[in-house]
Amino acid sequence: MATYINSFILFMVLLLLNGTGPAQSSKPKQTERHYEGLWVDKKTTRHLEISFKDGYATIIDWTSKFQKRESGDSYKAFLKNGKLIMPEDREHHAAYSEIIAKDQRLIYLTKSIGAGKASTWDRQSFTRARR
Repeated sequence: MATYINSFILFMVLLLLNGTGPAQSSKPKQTERHYEGLWVDKKTTRHLEISFKDGYATIIDWTSKFQKRESGDSYKAFLKNGKLIMPEDREHHAAYSEIIAKDQRLIYLTKSIGAGKASTWDRQSFTRARR
C-alpha cells in the first residue's frame, strides 16, 4: 500500500512540475510576438520582415525604392535580454547589430565591422506596417 501512495505522490509532483513549463516559456513567446511582422522606415523605404522559428528570428531586409522583398538580405538573430542580436559575420560582411523594441517602434543599432567598444552606433527607427 505504501508503494502505491509513494507512486501517487511522485506522479502528482511530476504532473505539477510539468504544468509550470508553459508559464515559463510564455515570456519569450510574448517577446517574439512583439517583434514579429513587417516594419518600415518611411524616410529610407527600408523594410524589415521578422519571423521566428526554432528559437531564432529570421529578418528579411530590403529597401523598396531599389529592390523587391524577394531580393532582400536575410539575417538570423537571437533573442537575448529582450533584444534581437545579430552577431558580426566578417565572411559575409555583416556588422554586429541589435534591434530593440521601444514604444511601438524598433530601434535598429549597427556597429561598423571590426569596431571596438568605443565606436559609435548607427541608429535607424522603424514603425510597424503590419503583423
